[in-house]
Amino acid sequence: MNGITGEQKFLGILAHISYFLGGLGFITAPLVIFLLKKDDPFVYEHAKQALIAHVSLLAVSFIVGAFCMLLIGVLLLPLIGILWVILFVTSILGAIKALNGEEYQYPFIQRFVNKL
Repeated sequence: MNGITGEQKFLGILAHISYFLGGLGFITAPLVIFLLKKDDPFVYEHAKQALIAHVSLLAVSFIVGAFCMLLIGVLLLPLIGILWVILFVTSILGAIKALNGEEYQYPFIQRFVNKL
């Protein structure tokens, strides 16, 4: 047994699956968990991973949206769809890892996560 409590697992799972909350809930939930659980390394790391992944997708979406106003972004719309699918799958994987009391790292964002 790794000593991870049910509450820790729940908060880790919540940070990852906040992707399904819609609106800015997918940013707010991991942010609140991240800020409130700095003293808990397990929850803190799961919330940090989810927060950076979700913020990254939001930033890319805004950039593509801006390019769409210039009509060249329409070509980038499939990229957003692919990124949403990747985030969906990786969020589920993160939630499963949290449920099992294990650490999880989202692909492609570790350079940003390590700076936090």
